[in-house]
Amino acid sequence: MSCSSDQAPRPIAFFSPELVRGGTQRHLLEVLRLIDRARFAPIVICAKGHGPLGDEVRAAEVPLVELGLGPSMASRDVLRCVREAAAALRAHRVRLVQYFEWRAGLIALLAARRVGGCRIVAARRSVNKERGVQRWLADVVVLAADRIVVNAALLRPRGRAGERTDVIPSGVDTGRFRPDADRAGAKARLGLDPTTPVIGTVGRLEPRKGTATLIAAVAALRDTGRAFSAVVVGDGPLRRELEADVAARALGSRIRLLGDRTDVRGVLAALDAFVLPSRTEGMSNALLEAMAMGLPAIATAVGGNPEVIADGRSGLLVPAEDPGAMAAAVGRVLDDGALAVRLGAAARRAVEERYGARSMVRRLEAVYAAVGEGGARVANGRAALVAAPGIEGAELR
Repeated sequence: MSCSSDQAPRPIAFFSPELVRGGTQRHLLEVLRLIDRARFAPIVICAKGHGPLGDEVRAAEVPLVELGLGPSMASRDVLRCVREAAAALRAHRVRLVQYFEWRAGLIALLAARRVGGCRIVAARRSVNKERGVQRWLADVVVLAADRIVVNAALLRPRGRAGERTDVIPSGVDTGRFRPDADRAGAKARLGLDPTTPVIGTVGRLEPRKGTATLIAAVAALRDTGRAFSAVVVGDGPLRRELEADVAARALGSRIRLLGDRTDVRGVLAALDAFVLPSRTEGMSNALLEAMAMGLPAIATAVGGNPEVIADGRSGLLVPAEDPGAMAAAVGRVLDDGALAVRLGAAARRAVEERYGARSMVRRLEAVYAAVGEGGARVANGRAALVAAPGIEGAELR
């Protein structure tokens, strides 16, 4: 039976690995902002320290539990996190769980098993690029769920798991992310020359995001004699390495690494073109936000990017890890104002028609309601979980 107006909201726990400024975390914040609080009572359980987005979770009036997981999953610290997560599930009377990423998923599954009677939704938002045991675990925590949600068709599991999988594309707030007429003012607020074209990207500074390819493309563009600047929004483990690459290529006057920003929309408003250099991707929130802003986008032809961009009509696609092709595509957009306008307008239309945040959350709510009304199936995958490194012999009660 569905939740009616005289029923209490159904508690739902969202397990996240950490609350850094990444696409998955921004997706979670959008869900927390738009989920129907008359039907669902969200709680966030963060495997590690809450990170810079913790305050935004609390500002959304959502309880936040921080487990403080250490650097290794092969330790008894995982069991402590499982106990604390189970206690949080009991305290908030949670019987419906969704998790992102395998570390958070493993803790969620074991905690749900301790509590009993929980229903599980697994989210997969990127291609599994883990190796060895971690790759296996990343698959196990997805396959052990009652329902699977992916944000791009290519992420749907094969076989019987695919039958209980919903493809729900990422969504963005098209009211907030909309074309900005004052590009010169936005550039000036970032300390950039209002008359010089600016390209940029938004993403974690980690290997799969391909930021090094963008830096190499910026070097190739500079060598053509074009006047332009570039900005990179985001932070992560590769920051020092990328800063060294910028210095080694003498690009300090051309490209700025801005770090994490709370004003992503303000940065996008300053761009003349957006570049997504990912080596692997699910469906990029950053790409959708840029397209919603009416920006011409150049993206690598990986993951869900070809699902979002119609090459040559709503953006340009280039091979991954190919700085020359990326530089050439960016050069086309910078040199051809009419092309830039046409691609940007088509990009905005595509997002409005297919990738709105409210539609995404309504579809997720339908999944949560359907899963929450069924019986528990968390025991599936139990043997595989018990055999995971570092949790041998773990008590699952």
